[in-house]
Amino acid sequence: MTALPALDFSQYESTNSLQISYTQYTREQAEEANFIFDETVKQYLRHWIEQGTVAGVDRRTEVERDTEAFVQQGALRSFFKHHDDALERLLQQDDIARHLLRPSTKVFFEPDAYEPLLSLFERRIYNLAAHREHLEVPFRYSPVSRQETCGDSISFAAMPTDVREDIGFYFGTRRSDATTLNLLARQLRREALFSSTLPVHVVTEGYMEDSLRAVRTAAEQLKQDSQQAIHCFVVQRRHAVDDRHLGAALLLMNVQQPGLPQRVLFCDTLKPDGKPPWWDKFKRYLDTVFPQPEGSPAASERLEDGGLNLQRLHDGVPVRHQDIDCAFYTASMARALIQITKLSPELISGSIEDLVSRMTERMPEYFDQTNVAKDPTLVRQVNVIRRWQMGQEALADIKRGYSPSPATC
Repeated sequence: MTALPALDFSQYESTNSLQISYTQYTREQAEEANFIFDETVKQYLRHWIEQGTVAGVDRRTEVERDTEAFVQQGALRSFFKHHDDALERLLQQDDIARHLLRPSTKVFFEPDAYEPLLSLFERRIYNLAAHREHLEVPFRYSPVSRQETCGDSISFAAMPTDVREDIGFYFGTRRSDATTLNLLARQLRREALFSSTLPVHVVTEGYMEDSLRAVRTAAEQLKQDSQQAIHCFVVQRRHAVDDRHLGAALLLMNVQQPGLPQRVLFCDTLKPDGKPPWWDKFKRYLDTVFPQPEGSPAASERLEDGGLNLQRLHDGVPVRHQDIDCAFYTASMARALIQITKLSPELISGSIEDLVSRMTERMPEYFDQTNVAKDPTLVRQVNVIRRWQMGQEALADIKRGYSPSPATC
């Protein structure tokens, strides 16, 4: 079967433009690389066993009875059980780290479901690491409830017949976890640095109503501390605890009047029938956080639609094809708004039509040209690659931040 073209972002999200290129990586190439990786991990585990670091019941039973069988089945799980820093230790091994941190151009994605072809031990590493908080590698691990004893993923085909298929079974449809959202928030904050003409603040705390409250609180503080009256706040958050969808927003605040935004844009990713489904909910958030005196126009009357119809609806779409990528769409919209605020601040007070058009110009991952979206198939591939790159960035952070104690050296 012919491999689908992969997309590669050669720069991080925080750059002004995302460079997209195509490459072909075949199943045969991936299988060879995976075989080499599994052999490397098994050799590492053999060495770990030979050093006498497997103690107690593991060594007395499984290891002494059949070391090779133990290496093939239970050794990696035992390694993670014995070491709180197991993933960090593996990432210190150059050959192992090189494979785990490989770019998307070195990954074969299965046609149809866009599932990355992972090796046996690679998938086990991601699954076993996810048992520990803050060691989740975004999108690459299966929930603990869908793992076998040794860390193997349980496929939907292997589940009981009464289990309903859902998005959690697939790399391309798993929801953005906390690690993903934190990485995207960091990228947006980097983008907002060094904006002097119109200061930009990035808000990613709590849910959408919480974020609006954070904007008001910050504006009230800036009233005392800032010599500039006008500040721009860019928000990217989930809507509510009972609503997993993400939205973006821009609020232009005169900090001398923190109780009423000068301008509010709500940027959603879905606009069926021309109206975002969360429009009325966002209006309620605004009026709750920025209540106005009786008889005065409500804050929500200032709300403008800055959304883009990017995300696909799920009606009639197979589970493996559903579009669960609102985190990436909203991050791109927020990034574009930040760039416009820094480079063309006059547009922030201009017409909504011009502002949205300029926003699309700064979203080359999703738009071929101004207001002309890419083909949905290509958008799907872009988001699959962005999912892979979230894992790259998370692993790089873990590797970079590891300082082994003298006892583990």
